[in-house]
Amino acid sequence: MNNRVTAAEMNVQHKKGILAIAVEAICSASVSTALAQVTGTNSGAVEEILVFGTQGGRDSVTASRLDLTVHETPATVDVIDGDAIRARMDVSVLEAATRSAGFTNEANPGNGNSSIAARGFSGQGAVTKLYDGTNYYTAAGTTTFPFDTWGVERVEVLKGPSSVLYGEGGIGGAINVIPRKPERERSGDMRLLTGENDTQFLGIDFTGPLSDTVSYRIDYSNSRSDNWVFNGDSDAEMFSAAFRWDVSDDLALSARYDLGEQSPMRYFGVPVAQRDGFYGDFVDGTFNGDFIEAFAESNFNVSDADLDFKDDAIRLEADWRVSDAVSLQAQLYELSTDRHWRNSETYFLESANQLERGDPLELGHDMDHTGARTNVLFSPSGGAIRASVGFEVNDVSFKRPTNFGGAHNPTGITFDETDIVDPNNFQPGTFAGIAGGAPYVLDNYSDVSQYAAFGEAQFNATDRLAIVGSLRYDDYDTTYVRVARPPVLEQEVDAVTGRIGVVFDVSDETALYAQYGTGASHPNGTIVNIASALRQADLVESEQVELGIKHQVEGTGLQFNVALFDITMNNLTTDNPNSSDPADVIVIPEQTSQGVEVGFTWTASMAFQLYGNVAVLNAETATGETPTYTPEETHNLGLAWNIGDAVRIITDARYVGELVVGYPTPIPAYTVVDASARWNVSEAIGLAVKVDNVFDELYASASYQADQWMVGRPRTVSLAFDYQF
Repeated sequence: MNNRVTAAEMNVQHKKGILAIAVEAICSASVSTALAQVTGTNSGAVEEILVFGTQGGRDSVTASRLDLTVHETPATVDVIDGDAIRARMDVSVLEAATRSAGFTNEANPGNGNSSIAARGFSGQGAVTKLYDGTNYYTAAGTTTFPFDTWGVERVEVLKGPSSVLYGEGGIGGAINVIPRKPERERSGDMRLLTGENDTQFLGIDFTGPLSDTVSYRIDYSNSRSDNWVFNGDSDAEMFSAAFRWDVSDDLALSARYDLGEQSPMRYFGVPVAQRDGFYGDFVDGTFNGDFIEAFAESNFNVSDADLDFKDDAIRLEADWRVSDAVSLQAQLYELSTDRHWRNSETYFLESANQLERGDPLELGHDMDHTGARTNVLFSPSGGAIRASVGFEVNDVSFKRPTNFGGAHNPTGITFDETDIVDPNNFQPGTFAGIAGGAPYVLDNYSDVSQYAAFGEAQFNATDRLAIVGSLRYDDYDTTYVRVARPPVLEQEVDAVTGRIGVVFDVSDETALYAQYGTGASHPNGTIVNIASALRQADLVESEQVELGIKHQVEGTGLQFNVALFDITMNNLTTDNPNSSDPADVIVIPEQTSQGVEVGFTWTASMAFQLYGNVAVLNAETATGETPTYTPEETHNLGLAWNIGDAVRIITDARYVGELVVGYPTPIPAYTVVDASARWNVSEAIGLAVKVDNVFDELYASASYQADQWMVGRPRTVSLAFDYQF
């Protein structure tokens, strides 16, 4: 019998207490994601506290190409340090980034387990995912790289439209995963972790000099787990090698190789309501507002299901200080991606003892993305103007084999293939038992050519007032071929996006800012694929107005920031929550989102820090409906407490409001509390224990279709051994 507490029943008074503390703290202060990471020396003694999140004085490479600090930028930027991520034992980029205000999980296997909703907008294109400033394009609604956090230096989160910096998409913002770089001082780290459900993790990091001018860094991680559902095992491996050659005091050349392989959980959720036949109407009275508890540990996929993602990336970079006032940065990059799915993806409960399985889909992605970017920064000493100009080119080739039926595959599946199983005495069966012998052949392929020119400038009108402006032009040319199904689809689109903002320094610690920005997104959600009905469509335009305040401090004290935003987007498309077909979309004439994001970091002393954020918004379509997959309220609250010289306690509470996904909606709101304790045994050795979901709340982390929800991680205990050398 399942004794886990449901989202509707669990420790209600305790949850209210947590949220009351969060609201009280936020109302008395206010903003972004933060954490204290303590470094120990001299047998574990605390030497310094590094603050993450609300860091006004820190440089940000994501929100500008002008080398501006977060404080100088007319936008909301969160900085989540890699040491903070590893201290929390957040193992995925998704876990780390969704601690930022208003960024929420909408991940499932179909989108690469990486999709995030932000500022009232959802879908893989709503938040641009960057790796060290490079936008590797989404294809068929899927992104799978980067995913691992072991080798991360920091994750920067930019809120609001990011097209002016990174091209098409990103109306909700951008996440930039910045890897650790080679260092001249030799050092290393190792982590061994073990936990419930046969969870294991190994992480190794080495860096140091190879010569007087050459340094290196090697990062490696390997993880596996049986996880919390039947037949839910997963494993992942990540390797990176980076080298830096300081040719002179003014010129540095870098090279980097990354290889990531994932076999995630082959899990698409469980039904929560009874239907009248395959894709039929919901039967009244069969939905209780939450999970069917007997299915909480179930996985109704076939026994030979497969889910594999492989990404390898090469990057070459040059940083040249041409003079005291001029610097140049150039990058060449390539990403090769190979993905494969073979699963029965949809499940319909027809009666208490009958579950119908459908959509036996086999498909793959074979993508190669090459590109180059150059940026020149002009920063005269003592000058009132700082400016940058640059260009970017990208070429993407994409192939998608499937077992789908059509003129290209006459004996492929028709999407009517189903079988019936007993959910209470489940026998998984095989993929062929549902799909038959449907061939797996090339279905469609596409080629994309893109180029862009961009510029940005900061004008210091006075000692306290600065104006920051950006402009970008993008041109995309896509050829999309559906094998044996003419015509060939050709699409040429372009866009001009911009941002203008002002920053006024009220004092050295406090700044007011305002900005107006525009964005552009492809109506299909990605420039790589074209739906036949959208081949004549232009890019969808969006605009945002944002006002805010930032306050920074050095050492102890209170840091905070507050942002008010208003976003409008016209003629956008979104996934149909009642269909598993990625081509089945809903066109929304207009969608708006207005909201407030507030965050704070209060360093009460060198031993105690409280941090948190809240996002509240009102998102609606032209017909007044709440958009799917976009919770209108989220809270995060945490503390880091150093007890004595060698013990650190970290606790984080996350609240996500109810989520509309189509009938029978909404997915209930939930609160999840994670906690960890670390003992610095010596300068080199640390031991830690972490408990995910301390109160064992049964909640839906995301959904695959309206009545097929994915059970989030239950209470899980992990032990870690850290060694520094």
